[in-house]
Amino acid sequence: MTDVALPAFEMDCRDWMVVSPSEAGMPEDVSGTPLLAVLSTMVVEDDIREATGALTVGIIEDDEELDTRAVAPGSIARELLDELPEPGTRRYVMPAPGQRLALLAEFVVENDDAAELDQRVERLMASFRWQVEVAV
Repeated sequence: MTDVALPAFEMDCRDWMVVSPSEAGMPEDVSGTPLLAVLSTMVVEDDIREATGALTVGIIEDDEELDTRAVAPGSIARELLDELPEPGTRRYVMPAPGQRLALLAEFVVENDDAAELDQRVERLMASFRWQVEVAV
């Protein structure tokens, strides 16, 4: 028997900060869904540009067909492709193995002419792995 444990990102702490919802001044849930963490990154050059993400847990319906694209070859994370996405918003889903649960990540990325913020978000999402604990 296996249990899905905490998720893991390969995160460069020089690029990303992780805070609890209360530390970020956000509610503990969004529309009844628990808000697990808030991720933030900034690019400081001539001005300051920021990307902020929220991690929540969701349930995938058995018959639900999600329009997605792979973030990277072999990656668990998939970008959700909305018909009418909010400008500057990137949404991702990471289904838990053998479960109907999924980790959902939604990022708000400020206009980034150099695309550095988009690249950071993509690298972070591509690094996602579920940690699976094997019961003895």
